[in-house]
This record gives sequence, C-alpha cells and structure tokens, in this order.
Amino acid sequence: MVNHCPMTEATIRLTVQGEVARMTFDRPHVLNAGNARFATELGEAVATLDARRDVRVVVMTGAGRAFQTGVDLKALAAGELTQPDLIRWEDAMTAIERMDKLVIAGINGHCIGGGLQLALVCDYRLAVEDALLSLPAVKECLIPSMALYRLPRLIGLGRAKELILLGEPITAREGERIGLVNRAVPPADFPKALDELVEKFLALPVVSVTASRRLCTSAFDLDFETFRREMNTALAGCFASDEHQRAMANIRSKKRS
Repeated sequence: MVNHCPMTEATIRLTVQGEVARMTFDRPHVLNAGNARFATELGEAVATLDARRDVRVVVMTGAGRAFQTGVDLKALAAGELTQPDLIRWEDAMTAIERMDKLVIAGINGHCIGGGLQLALVCDYRLAVEDALLSLPAVKECLIPSMALYRLPRLIGLGRAKELILLGEPITAREGERIGLVNRAVPPADFPKALDELVEKFLALPVVSVTASRRLCTSAFDLDFETFRREMNTALAGCFASDEHQRAMANIRSKKRS
C-alpha cells in the first residue's frame, strides 16, 4: 500500500511504501528549481518523515529530466524568494542530516546549486553519468549556504574551492572520480541500480546502521575523547540489541552447517 501525504499544489510529492519513502521534487517545468513554497514544503516533508518510525530509507529524486536545480532565479530576481526562505531550506537540510534514517540522493538529472546542497546531506549519491553538478551561487553574488562547510569535508578543500569559487559544472562521472558522487551509471541502468541500493540499505540492522550514520555525521565536530565516549555508548547499544543477538545466532548456525 502506498500512502500519499497530501500537499495542496505541492512542489514536492511524498509517498511511503513499507519502510521506504520517496521524496520527488515536482516542478519539472523549471527543472525542479525551488521557490518559497518549495522551501516551506521541504521542511514539512522532512518533519513528516522524521515522525514516521516505520520509514527506514528515504529516496530523493526529481520529476522529469532534472534532480533539482537550486533556487528559482526568476522568483529570486522578483523578490519572491527571500533570505528567510533560504534559511528555511537550510533548516530542512540540517534536519535531513539529523534524521535517524538512511537517505539516498537519486540524481536522475542535473543537480545544481541548492540541488547539489540537498545531495550533500544524503548518505549516498547515485547519479546518471551525464548529469551536471555545480554550485553557481558565487556568480549570482550569493554563497552556497552550508555547502561551504559540507563540501570540503567530503572532497577536500582544494576541489571544494574550485567548485565553489568558479561555479563551473562537472559531470556526475567526474563527480564520481573526485568522491562527490558515490556511483555514476548510464541512464538506462539508473532505475535498477537505485532499487538495488534501497534493498541493500534495508538489509542492514537498524541499530548499528543508525548509530554509524549519526556518529559519521558528527565525526568532524567532536574532539577525540568525546567522540570515543559516544561511540562506546553506541557500541553498548549494539551489543544489547535483539538484532545483534540474531546476527550472532545466524553466525553460529552457519558454523554448525
């Protein structure tokens, strides 16, 4: 059964089937660029997902031929998209990072500006190989929000400065080479690759994968001893979990067979 979360004239479609939620950016006529409504609905969609304890994996993708191409420049130039809207957008991205769910960016097409920022807060980025990736904010006399913080940690300071300061696009295949994209595939292979990735994530034990995701996200923010204490607490939780006991029982049964 698919649950459709209603949003009047939605810029985002949100569906849940079993343990998998799909968030589809749905303004294909502008390559899914975001306006003020999008910024608000992104926050609403993330809050809805965060409250769904039954959801384990979230897939973000775009309608039509783009993933998401950042801010709607016409709305921005007309004053219909303001700094508070962009703050709401960033608040939603921060909330994505903090959710206890695995999040996949299914980059089905161009991933520009705020779209790439959205992809950066995901746990895995799967892309069609000819998708273009860029952060052109500097050219618009803006800055690419917290991508300034996230991107250097992902691909290194030198590469991050090149993408941020020049704002020039690269292909997803090049993004894969520099570590910005986990995997780039031909367009014909993308749907199957995305489904297979979802299944791999669903097969992981909830307790250990949730703890690992949370700790990895905070790895650059905590001093070594604080991080080690939090890691030991999480490890104790893994040992005490039913999932760990089942995993160990499975290992014992294989040894006997």
